[in-house]
Amino acid sequence: MSEEANTPEYKDDVRQTQLAPNLNKLFLKAESAMEVRNWSYAVSLLQAILAKEPGFLEGRKRLRLAAVKDNEGKRGLKMGGESLKVMKLQTQLKKDPIKVIEGLEKEVLATDPYNAQGNELLYEAAVALSLFSTAGFALETVINGDPDNIKFYHKLGDFYMSREMFDKAADIFGKIVEKNRSDLEATKKYKDATARGSIASQKWDSNGDWRDLLKDKDQAKDLESKGRAAMTPEMLRAQAEALLADYAADQNNLDVAKKLAATYEQLEEFQTSLQFYEWALHLSNNDPSLEKKVAAIRETVNKEYLDSLRQFVDENPGHPDIEQYRQQLAEAEQSQMATLIAESKERVDRNPTDNELRFELGSRLFQAGQFRDAIQHLQMAKRSPNLRIKVMNQLGQCYERMGMTDLAAGQFEEAISELTGMDDTKKDLLYNLGLLYEKLGNHAKYLEALKQIYAVDYGYRDVAERVEKSYGG
Repeated sequence: MSEEANTPEYKDDVRQTQLAPNLNKLFLKAESAMEVRNWSYAVSLLQAILAKEPGFLEGRKRLRLAAVKDNEGKRGLKMGGESLKVMKLQTQLKKDPIKVIEGLEKEVLATDPYNAQGNELLYEAAVALSLFSTAGFALETVINGDPDNIKFYHKLGDFYMSREMFDKAADIFGKIVEKNRSDLEATKKYKDATARGSIASQKWDSNGDWRDLLKDKDQAKDLESKGRAAMTPEMLRAQAEALLADYAADQNNLDVAKKLAATYEQLEEFQTSLQFYEWALHLSNNDPSLEKKVAAIRETVNKEYLDSLRQFVDENPGHPDIEQYRQQLAEAEQSQMATLIAESKERVDRNPTDNELRFELGSRLFQAGQFRDAIQHLQMAKRSPNLRIKVMNQLGQCYERMGMTDLAAGQFEEAISELTGMDDTKKDLLYNLGLLYEKLGNHAKYLEALKQIYAVDYGYRDVAERVEKSYGG
């Protein structure tokens, strides 16, 4: 504690006009040296300035440029030594971060300006001194020198988010997505940054000037009391603006956070909706109903991304990198399903008697082709009267995929017997049962199932073609 108390404070992002006269003269000399390409002299002058004014960001940018120019063509001659120097300086970080910065500038970055370890340590030392502009520049330097270093792209994006520099964060995460469309974490963070930037751009003051948009001081409450299904997009937008004012006044108001989330969900701005649902979940101490809502909206957000990638793949078969995009799509689908299954398992572990959660997990395991694992959860979910028919349909499909055709037929027939009207669920069951009997070679029962559908819904899937074909039509 005493060491932190004695650490001097340094001003962040000092401008040239704010430099002391003697330092300004040195900076002008450094600029002159760079004009005549005397890079090493410029480096020494700029190092001297930064030793006195470490928050002089423009000087550090010029120093890095001079070091890059001074070391062009020399990079292969100095591999190995910088890592040891960085490790040595790392031990001094907590005790004296300013000396760490000075040491890095002279011993590491002067000869290897793009050094990832050195710049990462510079970032940590700068953060310790609240020199946040320098911290961000250190990470920027790494990705400028190594544009494929995704780790530092993520670190820089997270840094911008922590500083509420949402536009810059969105730009960084957007670049990651451009490089790797299967990076769902970057996709989520890109949308988060975009949404939060949009919210932050709304400047609401304590006098409630937003009410001018509604013309009536009480109109927001009136709109809120109406059924959202009857509200136009304009009305929903006005309601969101009104709620944002309340949110700005008290971000810990659970009711406001829930209403904002629901409003943006109605507007189909799912990423923004997700942000507010996640915050509401936090405020509620993990209310189970909100947890389910967060999971559902997150799945919608991820589905939108996957749908857009599928559309691109489908519409651009001749693209020179189409195989790469197909691979990205496959990896993204696999990654999303693994995430959904993990989330469902976690919820089931916390609420083992919740049959809806069991059905959700079983359904996701079925979609992933993990039929044996799906069965145990679906069998437990079958106890729920509200889920029973849906569960039997999926259980039948699990048994069928595992080659247990008699068990599959039993599930389909049991479910069909419990349904009176011919709704979409019964049609699906009859269709699955019919195709199962076709596979078993039981032509009579195959047609019997499909004819029940044909009699009420000529356009259902390929039922008409199958039935008419049996008559030779």
